[in-house]
Amino acid sequence: MLFMKNKEKQQDQRAADVLKAMEQWQEARRYFESVSDTDLVDYAIYEAEAARRKYMLLLRRYAEERQME
Repeated sequence: MLFMKNKEKQQDQRAADVLKAMEQWQEARRYFESVSDTDLVDYAIYEAEAARRKYMLLLRRYAEERQME
């Protein structure tokens, strides 16, 4: 029983991590859309791509773990 509760907590935390990464990606996209300075555009592109990759990685791992159940 304790094992199941720990596993559920881990799944809940992983789901929360996925949602947080998605929010970070959305925020990076909004920032990209709001800047006009060329130096800031480069930075915004880098940040948005990094946030997208993080989200995709966490989402893929979460989906793989759910399939293994």
